[in-house]
Order: sequence, then structure tokens, then C-alpha cells
Amino acid sequence: MKKYLRKLIPYSFIQFIRKTKCTIETFLYSGNDFECPLCKKQFRKLKDGGESRSFFKDHKIIGGGRRKNMLCPSCLSTDRDRLIYFYLTTRKELPNKEVTLLHVSPEHSIKDYLTTFQNINYYSGDKFEERYQGFYYDKTTFSLDLTNLKFPDEYFDIIICNHVLEHIKEDQKALQEIKRVLKDEGWAILQVPIACENEKTIEYQKMSSQKRRSIYGQSDHMRLYGLDYPDRLRSNGFKVKEWRASDLLNGNQISKFALNNEEKVFIITK
Repeated sequence: MKKYLRKLIPYSFIQFIRKTKCTIETFLYSGNDFECPLCKKQFRKLKDGGESRSFFKDHKIIGGGRRKNMLCPSCLSTDRDRLIYFYLTTRKELPNKEVTLLHVSPEHSIKDYLTTFQNINYYSGDKFEERYQGFYYDKTTFSLDLTNLKFPDEYFDIIICNHVLEHIKEDQKALQEIKRVLKDEGWAILQVPIACENEKTIEYQKMSSQKRRSIYGQSDHMRLYGLDYPDRLRSNGFKVKEWRASDLLNGNQISKFALNNEEKVFIITK
């Protein structure tokens, strides 16, 4: 039923409802204890979010599970969106150099930020799962298969792919496609949820959605990445740099912006 309703309801109406809800919650959550760096609004607290299941605690999943103060009531940025935002502020080329950027499965808050730059030639795309069609993304977001990108070699200066690879059956093929379309001097952000209790990634096997949920954490996840994730990137010919919020901000700022300093940003180059 939800699938058909989403096809019938215009995207503009959904956006109106979403913005109205955010306006009301911005007022209800207003205060001075927290601040969203993307929309610049302040709150007494942010909204909790993510799945509340023992799985995420048992495996010490970084970037997954239930988190306090995760979601901004105003722009709906998540803790991981805000983390990426702060890393992007360290890149001097963003306001100063013309770049071509691919944003995979674009988060609204990050997209709104990036599209303010006149020097960014911005592309956004998604595989379009049924629950997102005509509901989550606007018409500027095109259909995209990360394992078969329709772009020439060395086309993009920057690629942002935030919590996408765990949804892809052939993640190695996707990594090779990212490598192919990334310029030699380009860089990419490739974030995934990581199980800190697992030395090795639990790889894809054909199984039911319910079984995937019990092993990988979500029914639409194809694997559970472990501490070997950076090595998996290196094995595909990438150089890997790791960055944390504490590389830029002090403890009070990390708390104020509701960031998870345990989550690393993985920046890859060729």
C-alpha cells in the first residue's frame, strides 16, 4: 500500500509536509545545548535515531544502531552527515577550484550544502529502491548503478559514497568502477558501518532478508564490514587516509555538534 501511495502523492506535497514537520520540531526542540553546523540552528537536544537492537551493541557497530542526538530536527542531518560536513570544510579546493563531484545516494543536508558552491559541477544518483521512488529524492537525482557507471574514465574530481557499499552485492566491482571514474588527482569519501568486534568482514552469501538482518544488521545489507575495511580498499588499488572529528575540533565542539568521534572518515586516492 505504501508503495502505491508514494507513487500517487506528488513529491512537492511530500516536501511540503516534511518541511512543515521540521518547522514545528525546530521550535519544539529549540535551545542552546546543541548546534547543527549545516542549518546553523540551535537546540536543547537533537532527535534520537537508528535501529534499537542488541545486534549493534554486540558487534560494536560504528555508524549504525540507535544513537542519541543523531538527527537534526530542522535539516534532518545525521551525525555522520555532520561528520562529513566538517571534513569537507578542510578541503581548500571546494570554494576555490572548479570540480566535478558525484554524490551517491545523496543526503539532503549534504546536497544542500554542496549545491551552494558555484564552482562544483554536481551530480547525484541512486539505485532507487522502491521505498525511495518519488518519495525521498527529487528529479535532479538520476538512476545510478555503482557497479556499472555511465561515465568516462577519470571524470570526477570528488566522489562521496556514504553508507552505500554495504547494500551492494558486488562491492569489489563497485570499488573498481569508482576507481575508473575518479581522476588520478581526485579523492573520494567511502563510508560504511564497521563492526569493531570483527577482524574480518562477513562476506555476502545468498540468504533470505530475515537471515541477512540477523547476520549483517539490516535486511538490505549484503555484508558486515570488519576492521579489515581499509585493507579491502587498498587491495583495490587505493591509498587510504583516516580522519576523525578530533583532528579538527575539540571535545566541547564535538559534543555541541553531536558528532561521533569513534567514526572515521575514509578518504581514498589512487
